[in-house]
Amino acid sequence: MSAISWRPVSTRTAYYLMFAPALILLLAVLYPFVDGVATALTDRKLYLETSSFIGLDNFITLFLDAEFRASLYRTLAYAVAVVVIQIPLGLFIALLLNQEGRLKSILRGALVLPLLIPPVVAGLMWKTMMQPQAGILNWFLQSIGLPGSNWLSHVDTALISVVLIDTWVFTPFAALILLAGLQSIPDDLIEAARVDGARSSLIFRAIQLPWLFPFVVLVALFRISDSLKSFELIYATTRGGPLNATRTLHISGYEEAFRWSAVGRAMAIVFCLWLLSYFVSLFLINLWQRRSPT
Repeated sequence: MSAISWRPVSTRTAYYLMFAPALILLLAVLYPFVDGVATALTDRKLYLETSSFIGLDNFITLFLDAEFRASLYRTLAYAVAVVVIQIPLGLFIALLLNQEGRLKSILRGALVLPLLIPPVVAGLMWKTMMQPQAGILNWFLQSIGLPGSNWLSHVDTALISVVLIDTWVFTPFAALILLAGLQSIPDDLIEAARVDGARSSLIFRAIQLPWLFPFVVLVALFRISDSLKSFELIYATTRGGPLNATRTLHISGYEEAFRWSAVGRAMAIVFCLWLLSYFVSLFLINLWQRRSPT
Protein backbone atom coordinates (compact mmCIF):
# COMPACT_ATOMS: atom_id res chain seq x y z
CA MET A 1 0.00 0.00 0.00
CA SER A 2 2.81 2.35 0.83
CA ALA A 3 4.52 1.57 -2.47
CA ILE A 4 1.37 2.53 -4.37
CA SER A 5 1.02 5.93 -2.66
CA TRP A 6 4.73 6.75 -2.89
CA ARG A 7 4.89 7.11 -6.67
CA PRO A 8 2.41 10.05 -7.06
CA VAL A 9 4.07 11.96 -4.24
CA SER A 10 7.51 11.39 -5.78
CA THR A 11 6.27 12.52 -9.20
CA ARG A 12 4.73 15.72 -7.83
CA THR A 13 7.88 16.48 -5.87
CA ALA A 14 10.05 16.01 -8.94
CA TYR A 15 7.70 18.22 -10.94
CA TYR A 16 7.90 21.05 -8.41
CA LEU A 17 11.67 20.72 -8.16
CA MET A 18 12.03 21.02 -11.94
CA PHE A 19 9.51 23.86 -12.16
CA ALA A 20 11.10 25.92 -9.40
CA PRO A 21 14.22 27.07 -11.38
CA ALA A 22 12.04 28.19 -14.30
CA LEU A 23 9.76 30.12 -11.92
CA ILE A 24 12.72 31.78 -10.21
CA LEU A 25 14.18 32.75 -13.59
CA LEU A 26 10.83 34.15 -14.72
CA LEU A 27 10.50 36.23 -11.56
CA ALA A 28 14.10 37.42 -11.91
CA VAL A 29 13.27 38.70 -15.40
CA LEU A 30 9.81 40.10 -14.65
CA TYR A 31 10.65 41.98 -11.47
CA PRO A 32 13.18 44.43 -13.05
CA PHE A 33 10.84 44.90 -16.01
CA VAL A 34 7.80 45.69 -13.86
CA ASP A 35 9.89 47.90 -11.59
CA GLY A 36 11.22 49.78 -14.62
CA VAL A 37 7.72 50.37 -16.00
CA ALA A 38 6.57 51.59 -12.59
CA THR A 39 9.58 53.93 -12.41
CA ALA A 40 8.71 55.36 -15.84
CA LEU A 41 5.40 56.53 -14.37
CA THR A 42 7.12 58.60 -11.67
CA ASP A 43 9.36 61.66 -11.45
CA ARG A 44 12.10 59.72 -9.70
CA LYS A 45 15.51 61.37 -9.46
CA LEU A 46 18.78 59.56 -8.94
CA TYR A 47 19.74 61.68 -5.94
CA LEU A 48 16.34 61.59 -4.18
CA GLU A 49 14.92 58.71 -2.16
CA THR A 50 11.28 59.64 -2.74
CA SER A 51 9.31 60.11 -5.94
CA SER A 52 5.79 60.98 -7.03
CA PHE A 53 3.44 59.22 -9.42
CA ILE A 54 2.92 61.35 -12.54
CA GLY A 55 1.24 58.84 -14.86
CA LEU A 56 2.08 59.19 -18.55
CA ASP A 57 3.67 62.63 -18.26
CA ASN A 58 7.15 61.28 -19.03
CA PHE A 59 5.93 59.65 -22.24
CA ILE A 60 3.94 62.71 -23.32
CA THR A 61 6.96 64.94 -22.70
CA LEU A 62 9.18 62.59 -24.70
CA PHE A 63 7.00 62.53 -27.79
CA LEU A 64 6.72 66.30 -27.69
CA ASP A 65 10.52 66.56 -27.53
CA ALA A 66 12.14 67.07 -30.93
CA GLU A 67 15.43 65.59 -29.71
CA PHE A 68 13.69 62.36 -28.66
CA ARG A 69 12.11 62.05 -32.11
CA ALA A 70 15.51 62.70 -33.67
CA SER A 71 17.06 59.98 -31.45
CA LEU A 72 14.31 57.58 -32.51
CA TYR A 73 15.04 58.36 -36.16
CA ARG A 74 18.78 57.78 -35.64
CA THR A 75 18.11 54.49 -33.88
CA LEU A 76 15.97 53.23 -36.76
CA ALA A 77 18.43 54.52 -39.37
CA TYR A 78 21.29 52.79 -37.58
CA ALA A 79 19.42 49.46 -37.42
CA VAL A 80 18.33 49.62 -41.07
CA ALA A 81 21.83 50.55 -42.28
CA VAL A 82 23.39 47.71 -40.30
CA VAL A 83 21.06 45.12 -41.83
CA VAL A 84 21.22 46.50 -45.38
CA ILE A 85 25.03 46.40 -45.36
CA GLN A 86 25.81 43.31 -43.30
CA ILE A 87 23.40 40.79 -44.83
CA PRO A 88 24.59 41.17 -48.47
CA LEU A 89 28.21 41.35 -47.35
CA GLY A 90 27.76 38.34 -45.09
CA LEU A 91 26.11 36.42 -47.93
CA PHE A 92 29.02 37.22 -50.24
CA ILE A 93 31.52 35.96 -47.65
CA ALA A 94 29.41 32.86 -47.02
CA LEU A 95 29.39 32.05 -50.74
CA LEU A 96 33.18 32.38 -50.82
CA LEU A 97 33.55 30.10 -47.81
CA ASN A 98 31.22 27.57 -49.38
CA GLN A 99 33.63 27.07 -52.27
CA GLU A 100 36.56 24.68 -52.23
CA GLY A 101 40.06 26.12 -52.42
CA ARG A 102 42.80 27.91 -50.52
CA LEU A 103 40.73 31.06 -50.06
CA LYS A 104 38.25 29.09 -47.95
CA SER A 105 40.80 28.10 -45.33
CA ILE A 106 42.29 31.60 -45.17
CA LEU A 107 38.95 33.39 -44.80
CA ARG A 108 37.61 30.88 -42.29
CA GLY A 109 40.42 31.62 -39.86
CA ALA A 110 40.26 35.39 -40.31
CA LEU A 111 36.47 35.58 -40.20
CA VAL A 112 36.03 34.88 -36.51
CA LEU A 113 38.67 37.38 -35.32
CA PRO A 114 36.34 40.42 -35.06
CA LEU A 115 33.83 38.36 -33.08
CA LEU A 116 36.49 37.67 -30.45
CA ILE A 117 37.00 41.38 -29.76
CA PRO A 118 34.61 43.07 -27.29
CA PRO A 119 32.63 45.93 -28.89
CA VAL A 120 34.20 48.50 -26.52
CA VAL A 121 37.71 47.41 -27.49
CA ALA A 122 36.79 47.38 -31.18
CA GLY A 123 35.31 50.86 -30.87
CA LEU A 124 38.40 52.29 -29.19
CA MET A 125 40.64 50.58 -31.74
CA TRP A 126 38.73 52.03 -34.69
CA LYS A 127 38.51 55.42 -33.00
CA THR A 128 42.31 55.49 -32.96
CA MET A 129 42.52 54.45 -36.61
CA MET A 130 39.94 57.09 -37.58
CA GLN A 131 41.78 60.02 -36.02
CA PRO A 132 41.73 62.86 -38.60
CA GLN A 133 45.41 63.79 -38.20
CA ALA A 134 47.24 60.67 -37.04
CA GLY A 135 44.83 57.88 -37.98
CA ILE A 136 45.96 55.10 -40.29
CA LEU A 137 42.80 55.30 -42.42
CA ASN A 138 43.44 58.88 -43.51
CA TRP A 139 47.11 58.07 -44.06
CA PHE A 140 46.12 55.19 -46.35
CA LEU A 141 43.61 57.30 -48.28
CA GLN A 142 46.08 60.12 -48.75
CA SER A 143 48.80 57.70 -49.84
CA ILE A 144 46.65 56.58 -52.79
CA GLY A 145 45.66 60.14 -53.69
CA LEU A 146 42.25 60.30 -51.98
CA PRO A 147 41.21 62.97 -49.45
CA GLY A 148 40.97 62.02 -45.80
CA SER A 149 37.88 62.37 -43.63
CA ASN A 150 36.96 63.54 -40.15
CA TRP A 151 35.13 60.23 -39.66
CA LEU A 152 33.85 60.28 -36.08
CA SER A 153 34.31 63.99 -35.43
CA HIS A 154 32.01 65.39 -38.13
CA VAL A 155 28.23 65.53 -37.97
CA ASP A 156 27.74 64.23 -41.51
CA THR A 157 30.04 61.20 -41.19
CA ALA A 158 29.87 60.17 -37.52
CA LEU A 159 26.85 57.84 -37.77
CA ILE A 160 28.11 56.31 -41.01
CA SER A 161 31.49 55.69 -39.39
CA VAL A 162 29.90 53.90 -36.43
CA VAL A 163 27.87 51.77 -38.86
CA LEU A 164 31.10 50.81 -40.65
CA ILE A 165 32.70 49.80 -37.35
CA ASP A 166 29.62 47.76 -36.48
CA THR A 167 29.86 46.13 -39.90
CA TRP A 168 33.46 45.10 -39.28
CA VAL A 169 32.57 43.61 -35.90
CA PHE A 170 29.35 41.76 -36.69
CA THR A 171 29.43 40.86 -40.39
CA PRO A 172 31.24 37.59 -39.49
CA PHE A 173 28.18 36.62 -37.44
CA ALA A 174 25.93 37.08 -40.47
CA ALA A 175 28.40 35.17 -42.66
CA LEU A 176 28.52 32.20 -40.28
CA ILE A 177 24.72 31.92 -40.05
CA LEU A 178 24.33 32.16 -43.83
CA LEU A 179 27.16 29.68 -44.35
CA ALA A 180 25.30 27.22 -42.13
CA GLY A 181 22.24 27.80 -44.31
CA LEU A 182 24.20 27.13 -47.49
CA GLN A 183 25.65 23.93 -46.08
CA SER A 184 22.21 22.73 -45.02
CA ILE A 185 20.97 22.64 -48.63
CA PRO A 186 20.61 18.99 -49.74
CA ASP A 187 23.32 18.04 -52.19
CA ASP A 188 20.73 16.24 -54.31
CA LEU A 189 19.07 19.53 -55.25
CA ILE A 190 22.32 21.09 -56.42
CA GLU A 191 23.43 18.00 -58.30
CA ALA A 192 20.06 17.60 -60.03
CA ALA A 193 20.19 21.22 -61.17
CA ARG A 194 23.70 20.77 -62.53
CA VAL A 195 22.71 17.62 -64.37
CA ASP A 196 19.89 19.58 -66.00
CA GLY A 197 22.47 22.11 -67.20
CA ALA A 198 21.74 24.93 -64.78
CA ARG A 199 24.50 27.49 -64.33
CA SER A 200 25.78 28.67 -60.97
CA SER A 201 23.84 31.94 -61.23
CA LEU A 202 20.59 30.09 -61.87
CA ILE A 203 21.27 27.66 -59.01
CA PHE A 204 21.83 30.62 -56.71
CA ARG A 205 18.60 32.37 -57.73
CA ALA A 206 16.35 29.32 -57.93
CA ILE A 207 17.66 27.10 -55.12
CA GLN A 208 20.15 28.71 -52.77
CA LEU A 209 18.51 32.13 -52.32
CA PRO A 210 14.98 30.82 -51.56
CA TRP A 211 16.46 28.23 -49.18
CA LEU A 212 18.47 30.95 -47.41
CA PHE A 213 15.49 33.25 -46.85
CA PRO A 214 14.71 31.96 -43.30
CA PHE A 215 18.40 32.29 -42.42
CA VAL A 216 18.42 35.86 -43.74
CA VAL A 217 15.40 36.63 -41.56
CA LEU A 218 17.19 35.04 -38.59
CA VAL A 219 20.25 37.24 -39.14
CA ALA A 220 18.02 40.29 -39.50
CA LEU A 221 16.27 39.38 -36.24
CA PHE A 222 19.50 39.18 -34.26
CA ARG A 223 21.16 42.18 -35.84
CA ILE A 224 18.16 44.49 -35.65
CA SER A 225 17.46 43.60 -32.02
CA ASP A 226 21.14 44.13 -31.17
CA SER A 227 21.54 47.38 -33.12
CA LEU A 228 18.36 48.94 -31.70
CA LYS A 229 19.86 48.72 -28.23
CA SER A 230 23.48 49.24 -29.26
CA PHE A 231 25.37 51.16 -26.61
CA GLU A 232 28.97 50.03 -26.05
CA LEU A 233 30.20 50.64 -29.59
CA ILE A 234 28.57 54.07 -29.92
CA TYR A 235 29.54 55.30 -26.47
CA ALA A 236 33.14 54.12 -26.85
CA THR A 237 33.59 55.99 -30.14
CA THR A 238 31.46 59.14 -30.01
CA ARG A 239 29.48 59.21 -26.73
CA GLY A 240 26.51 60.32 -28.80
CA GLY A 241 28.32 63.23 -30.48
CA PRO A 242 29.30 65.28 -32.27
CA LEU A 243 26.30 67.56 -31.72
CA ASN A 244 24.10 64.52 -30.95
CA ALA A 245 24.77 63.04 -34.41
CA THR A 246 24.99 59.52 -32.95
CA ARG A 247 22.67 59.99 -29.96
CA THR A 248 20.41 56.95 -30.19
CA LEU A 249 17.66 56.00 -27.75
CA HIS A 250 19.98 53.90 -25.61
CA ILE A 251 22.47 56.75 -25.33
CA SER A 252 19.62 59.13 -24.50
CA GLY A 253 18.38 56.87 -21.73
CA TYR A 254 21.86 56.54 -20.26
CA GLU A 255 22.41 60.30 -20.26
CA GLU A 256 19.01 61.03 -18.74
CA ALA A 257 19.73 58.64 -15.88
CA PHE A 258 23.41 59.26 -15.11
CA ARG A 259 24.00 62.76 -16.45
CA TRP A 260 20.73 64.51 -15.65
CA SER A 261 19.62 62.10 -12.85
CA ALA A 262 16.11 61.83 -14.38
CA VAL A 263 15.59 58.12 -13.75
CA GLY A 264 11.85 58.22 -14.47
CA ARG A 265 12.38 59.86 -17.85
CA ALA A 266 15.24 57.46 -18.61
CA MET A 267 13.05 54.44 -17.92
CA ALA A 268 10.36 55.88 -20.18
CA ILE A 269 12.94 56.05 -22.99
CA VAL A 270 14.07 52.48 -22.28
CA PHE A 271 10.47 51.27 -22.30
CA CYS A 272 9.87 52.92 -25.69
CA LEU A 273 13.00 51.19 -26.94
CA TRP A 274 11.73 47.87 -25.57
CA LEU A 275 8.39 48.31 -27.35
CA LEU A 276 10.18 49.06 -30.62
CA SER A 277 12.43 46.01 -30.26
CA TYR A 278 9.51 43.80 -29.25
CA PHE A 279 7.28 44.56 -32.22
CA VAL A 280 10.11 44.39 -34.76
CA SER A 281 11.31 41.09 -33.28
CA LEU A 282 7.76 39.70 -33.19
CA PHE A 283 7.27 40.50 -36.87
CA LEU A 284 10.57 38.88 -37.86
CA ILE A 285 9.95 35.79 -35.70
CA ASN A 286 6.57 35.23 -37.34
CA LEU A 287 8.15 35.71 -40.76
CA TRP A 288 10.92 33.25 -39.90
CA GLN A 289 8.45 30.62 -38.66
CA ARG A 290 6.42 30.84 -41.84
CA ARG A 291 9.41 30.50 -44.17
CA SER A 292 11.74 28.18 -42.21
CA PRO A 293 12.65 24.99 -44.09
CA THR A 294 11.04 21.77 -42.90
